[in-house]
Amino acid sequence: MPDAASPVKRAYFTDHLANERTHLAYVRTAIALFAFGITLHQFSWFIAEHHDSPHPGSFSAGWRVGFGMVLLGIALALWSAVRFDQVSRQIDAGTYHPSRVAMWTLSLGVLILGAAGALWLLWRT
Repeated sequence: MPDAASPVKRAYFTDHLANERTHLAYVRTAIALFAFGITLHQFSWFIAEHHDSPHPGSFSAGWRVGFGMVLLGIALALWSAVRFDQVSRQIDAGTYHPSRVAMWTLSLGVLILGAAGALWLLWRT
């Protein structure tokens, strides 16, 4: 039986700690999405109520974007929990392999959201 200081044991612990750090990074990002989405939503309502605009529905886009950010934060928190559990089980079984599908899905999702945001900003000007 290897002792606690053996390289195998240290690698096992560092793998789990790295998985936990990754999960916590996703949780922080989800919290940021919640907070910014709620702020954007509330600010849009404040502006709509206190602004004499010739276009009364012009602030509804901010409300929708804020609500969408909260939904995205919920989805990210859920995905993060599922991914953390999956990776933990794979580390314990010694079968962990990085998920290229997850990486590409997340990267393309961010790319699409960024492009949509850029187009929306261009359209609004």
